[in-house]
Amino acid sequence: MEHGSALAAGRRETPRVTPDEALEAWREAVVRHHDWLEGGPGGKPCSLKKLRIEGLRAPRARLDRGGFDSVELPAADLHGAMLAESHWDHCSLKLANLAAAVLDGAEMRQVELNDACLASASLCGAVMEGCRLEKARAQGSRWMEARLGRVDFSGAVLREAGFHQAAMMECLFAETELARALLYRAALRFCRFRGCRAEEARFGGALLQHCKFENCSLERARFTGANLGGTAFHGCALAGGDFSGAKLGGAQFTGSRLEGAKFEGAACAGADFRGANLRGAQGLTLHELLRARTDAATILPWGAAGPAMRGSR
Repeated sequence: MEHGSALAAGRRETPRVTPDEALEAWREAVVRHHDWLEGGPGGKPCSLKKLRIEGLRAPRARLDRGGFDSVELPAADLHGAMLAESHWDHCSLKLANLAAAVLDGAEMRQVELNDACLASASLCGAVMEGCRLEKARAQGSRWMEARLGRVDFSGAVLREAGFHQAAMMECLFAETELARALLYRAALRFCRFRGCRAEEARFGGALLQHCKFENCSLERARFTGANLGGTAFHGCALAGGDFSGAKLGGAQFTGSRLEGAKFEGAACAGADFRGANLRGAQGLTLHELLRARTDAATILPWGAAGPAMRGSR
């Protein structure tokens, strides 16, 4: 009888925390965390678990190195918050305002940031795994040296965002705004870009390994010195793009428009230009085209239809 009662007790759910209790727990954690950061008596690092607070108002909260596990803060106001090196596990920050927040070195796993505002936020050196930033507004955000794995940026606004030397693995950019985004020396592997607006994006010196761009607008984008091995551009607008010094072996440009693009010093052996429009392309010689793949649907730099053959010009 006692054994059965013990089992029944073990199956009982943890009592739910009321909204008032959750808010009080947050306030106490913030105060004690501040004391801990300042080295004051009674200080204790923030470690919140299984709390839900709707519409939290905590602008410029100071929670560097804080810990959050299964915490839900929908529509929270955390603009300007100091959250460097904080840890977030299975949390929700949907619709939260994190504009100008500092999340440098933060670690986020399975965190929802859908519809959140991250404008001008700093996430330098941050680590994200399995996070969702669908329709997030993160224009001008900074992601230098961040490590992002399986992050969903579908519908996100990342205009003029900086991803210098960031490492991205299996990330999704669908209908994402990336105009004038900076990805200097970034490493992207198995990432997918679908219907993105990325005019004047800069991928100088970047590594794009087995990535796929479909129906993306990349006019005047710069890929100078980039390694595009195995990356596919299908039906993309790349007019005026700069591929000077890029490694294009194994890259595919099927059905893409590359009018006026620059290819000075690019290594084109093994590149696939079948069905591509190369009219007016600069630095793409017949010698380079003979080492690449072209077909009857290719428009060659001098305006003739391909395939490129010896004596065709």
